[in-house]
Amino acid sequence: MQTSKGHVKLIVKDGWVYCPICGKGKLLKIQSDTTVRNLPRKCKRCGQESIVNIPAPEPESTATSA
Repeated sequence: MQTSKGHVKLIVKDGWVYCPICGKGKLLKIQSDTTVRNLPRKCKRCGQESIVNIPAPEPESTATSA
Protein backbone atom coordinates (compact mmCIF):
# COMPACT_ATOMS: atom_id res chain seq x y z
CA MET A 1 0.00 0.00 0.00
CA GLN A 2 1.35 3.41 -0.97
CA THR A 3 0.76 6.56 1.03
CA SER A 4 0.62 10.02 -0.51
CA LYS A 5 2.94 12.53 1.14
CA GLY A 6 2.53 16.28 1.23
CA HIS A 7 -0.53 18.50 1.07
CA VAL A 8 -3.13 17.88 -1.59
CA LYS A 9 -6.34 19.88 -1.91
CA LEU A 10 -9.41 17.82 -1.05
CA ILE A 11 -12.27 17.58 -3.52
CA VAL A 12 -15.67 17.97 -1.81
CA LYS A 13 -18.90 17.54 -3.81
CA ASP A 14 -22.43 16.90 -2.55
CA GLY A 15 -21.22 16.20 1.00
CA TRP A 16 -18.59 13.63 -0.07
CA VAL A 17 -14.81 13.91 0.13
CA TYR A 18 -13.32 12.46 -3.05
CA CYS A 19 -9.86 10.93 -3.47
CA PRO A 20 -7.28 13.69 -4.11
CA ILE A 21 -5.17 11.27 -6.19
CA CYS A 22 -7.68 9.90 -8.74
CA GLY A 23 -10.58 12.30 -8.07
CA LYS A 24 -13.20 9.57 -8.52
CA GLY A 25 -13.31 7.45 -5.36
CA LYS A 26 -15.52 8.56 -2.46
CA LEU A 27 -13.50 8.56 0.75
CA LEU A 28 -15.80 10.03 3.37
CA LYS A 29 -19.32 11.47 3.81
CA ILE A 30 -19.25 14.77 5.71
CA GLN A 31 -21.66 17.37 7.04
CA SER A 32 -21.16 21.14 7.13
CA ASP A 33 -19.90 21.07 10.75
CA THR A 34 -17.54 18.08 10.36
CA THR A 35 -13.96 18.43 11.60
CA VAL A 36 -11.25 15.82 10.99
CA ARG A 37 -7.55 15.74 11.79
CA ASN A 38 -5.05 13.17 10.48
CA LEU A 39 -7.64 10.59 9.39
CA PRO A 40 -6.10 7.97 7.08
CA ARG A 41 -8.44 6.86 4.30
CA LYS A 42 -7.76 4.40 1.49
CA CYS A 43 -9.38 4.90 -1.93
CA LYS A 44 -11.17 1.79 -3.20
CA ARG A 45 -10.60 2.80 -6.83
CA CYS A 46 -6.88 3.62 -7.00
CA GLY A 47 -5.67 1.96 -3.78
CA GLN A 48 -3.79 5.05 -2.55
CA GLU A 49 -3.97 6.06 1.09
CA SER A 50 -4.45 9.74 1.93
CA ILE A 51 -4.48 11.63 5.22
CA VAL A 52 -7.66 13.71 5.50
CA ASN A 53 -7.66 17.03 7.41
CA ILE A 54 -10.85 19.09 7.53
CA PRO A 55 -10.55 22.26 9.64
CA ALA A 56 -13.31 23.56 11.90
CA PRO A 57 -15.80 25.80 10.10
CA GLU A 58 -15.52 29.54 10.66
CA PRO A 59 -18.00 30.72 13.32
CA GLU A 60 -20.83 32.82 11.97
CA SER A 61 -20.65 36.48 12.86
CA THR A 62 -23.39 37.75 15.15
CA ALA A 63 -22.63 41.40 14.39
CA THR A 64 -25.19 43.23 12.31
CA SER A 65 -24.58 46.19 10.08
CA ALA A 66 -26.72 49.20 10.84
